[in-house]
Amino acid sequence: MNDASTSLLVQPIIKVRAGQHPDMPHRGTLSIGNWTIPCAVGRSGLRDPRLKREGDGATPIGTFPLRYGFYDPQALGDAPRSFAFPFVEKPANYSWVEDPESPFYNQFVLDMSPDLPSRRGERLFDLFIPVGWNDSTPRAAGGSAIFMHAARPDFSGTQGCIAIAHEQLLEFASRLKPGMVIDIAPAAAEGRAAERVEPEGIECVSFHALRPGPRLIVTGSVHGNESCGPHAISRAIAEFRSGRLQLACGSVTFIPVVNALAYRWNRREGDRNLNRDLSEKPVPMDNEDRIANVLCPLLRDHDVLIDLHSFSSPGQPFALIGPRDNGDVPEPFRNAAEEESLVKALGLPIVVHGWMEAHAQASLNRVERGFAPIPPAHAVGTAEYMRFAGGYAVTVECGTHTDPQAASVGYRTILNGLSHLGLVVADPILPNVPPGVWEVCEAVMADSADDRLLRQFAAGEPVSTGEVIGRRASGEPIRAPYDGAVIFAGLTAEPGTELCFLCRPSDRLAS
Repeated sequence: MNDASTSLLVQPIIKVRAGQHPDMPHRGTLSIGNWTIPCAVGRSGLRDPRLKREGDGATPIGTFPLRYGFYDPQALGDAPRSFAFPFVEKPANYSWVEDPESPFYNQFVLDMSPDLPSRRGERLFDLFIPVGWNDSTPRAAGGSAIFMHAARPDFSGTQGCIAIAHEQLLEFASRLKPGMVIDIAPAAAEGRAAERVEPEGIECVSFHALRPGPRLIVTGSVHGNESCGPHAISRAIAEFRSGRLQLACGSVTFIPVVNALAYRWNRREGDRNLNRDLSEKPVPMDNEDRIANVLCPLLRDHDVLIDLHSFSSPGQPFALIGPRDNGDVPEPFRNAAEEESLVKALGLPIVVHGWMEAHAQASLNRVERGFAPIPPAHAVGTAEYMRFAGGYAVTVECGTHTDPQAASVGYRTILNGLSHLGLVVADPILPNVPPGVWEVCEAVMADSADDRLLRQFAAGEPVSTGEVIGRRASGEPIRAPYDGAVIFAGLTAEPGTELCFLCRPSDRLAS
């Protein structure tokens, strides 16, 4: 076969590699053959396609088709018409539908209204090429409008697109071929990037040592708007796969995204709160029932759970543990010593206990105020189920939903947990001071939708006896009954639900 025939069979690709600089995850390079130029990707860097969702500012990892492109003749003339790659003139008015509720999600829509201002002259989009991400059969909220286009002068991060210098647009476009693909991967990746995988069901990644030991399970995104867990867990998985972490004994199972439907829509719930009334359902009625039927057996197959979450209010990261050993309702338990030892090793600044007891007290309070009772099972989430199944668990609230450091807290928590359990040989990363410990004692209930707290309290924010923390709809003040702290606070709440919980100082971990 001659060289000309061989060249016809070799499809050149565009390679985008980013993440060389940890402090600038959006900076990267774009290569076609031996031609390499700087580029910018999403402001959040590159992301596993299974974790990609609308509005996250991330560029999906993978290999995707480039089918056609647009150019502005007022800015670039007619040169793109002569290129091998199919370019057409950019319409004066158009939109790309980014509303996940729309039947035209992630589609080009031509707008013929004469009253709209022309979109010609948009310098960043003088030439742009749609990347074939989530477009053949769009998955709602899976991410839209990923383009190749011109970068800003400072090469700042994009909304998820790949951007190059404006003065290199024509040179870039002239190098494209029909049917070309773009291969997007981290700078350290070897070979081609992983193909796109749809996040249907629950993905579990397990590592097993050849020596027996504890069986740890680490979960993320039980609530879909809490993304620190998936990012921390994905980092830990990558460390095991690269050999930087090696399992010494036992096993560890990672579930980056427990609730894929809620995660994709960036909301707390799919159909309901998975961390309430968690149990297997013989006749599943909703998304969370179906998840529970898979998740509960997985929890029973392990000894220890670390469940990663985040919260909406400001505040420091904290951990929640179960009760002391007991044989009574609402939460009989026999592994308190192991759980206390684990939470000390995780290195969180605050530890909270007493959730089930406080929830039971809140249910009584609710009935006294004339609202319907809530069964004790309503307080059962992943950690409570794990304890009922004979294991032990720590719930870790890594920080606020939007805190970029929350994923780092989650990753450090995973490493400390692995080290403490002897699953890896590594020194834990611990603070110099022991954690503050609080016991959740009671709920502040909303009697009316107009009852409200005075401000958005931070998680674990101290309050003093008699301090006004909110007001009823009547104007009556809501006062702290003792020196303590506020946790799980919202500004408002539905009638019959909790505005916040109050905690007292505890000596639980003093010994």
